[in-house]
Amino acid sequence: MKHSFVAIALAIGMVLTGVLVFATGARAHEQETSVDWEVAYANIRVLAPPVYTHYTTQTLPLGGTRFAYSGVISSSGAYPTIPTSPDPGLATGDYLVITWSFRYIGGSAVRGDLFWITRLGLDYGTVGRYINGGWIGASSFEMVPNTQFNATLVIRSIQPSFRHLHVGVAVQNVGNIPAAPTTLPIPVGGPVLYGLFTDARGPVFEPLQGVSVAPFGNLQLIAPWPWAVASLFGQIVIGFAFIGIMWWYARYEKKRGARA
Repeated sequence: MKHSFVAIALAIGMVLTGVLVFATGARAHEQETSVDWEVAYANIRVLAPPVYTHYTTQTLPLGGTRFAYSGVISSSGAYPTIPTSPDPGLATGDYLVITWSFRYIGGSAVRGDLFWITRLGLDYGTVGRYINGGWIGASSFEMVPNTQFNATLVIRSIQPSFRHLHVGVAVQNVGNIPAAPTTLPIPVGGPVLYGLFTDARGPVFEPLQGVSVAPFGNLQLIAPWPWAVASLFGQIVIGFAFIGIMWWYARYEKKRGARA
């Protein structure tokens, strides 16, 4: 009886752990506690909140219908969310163009890099990165003290789930600094980040599907959707198999104890 209780408790604990981890990951992160904001503010001043422009087309060059959203949190404490009217809503494969400006105020020239962040995994694919109108590709760029930088990120939706999207700049010897207003004194946990909620629909989409990259042509960077489903199904089967083995072992130990 004791072994059966242990097996059942272990199974319930695994399920609850999964639920709690998912709930924690799905919660919005208005502040970034891992950033040393005193150091961040000594290097970066964000001059304007990011503007997220949703292009409903899935072809390049981008054009046609588009909708722009500011990354500023509202007075009620809610982040902007891509709606479904008049915007038809974000579909996997759609493009987001994110523009924002910052000034580097550090004491010496360093290298910098642009990034986007979420908390739930591979949500977007980076298609283009630009500084002051120039394409930087996958490389970093030089950050000269007291220089303003106008940043542009072109990303493409991959996952069809709810996402909280932020952008930022990585500074050499400092770390990753997400875009946030300069608020002094610094609140506990840091300032409230600029950001946008997205809720894409549709199957998993290859980030560069339909985009020709010389000399490779169309790249396939992640597993097709059926394989993703098969992977999830396999994890579920393994989980139930583990529970079954524990149940069988508990019965085996109980019978052996009765014979003794």
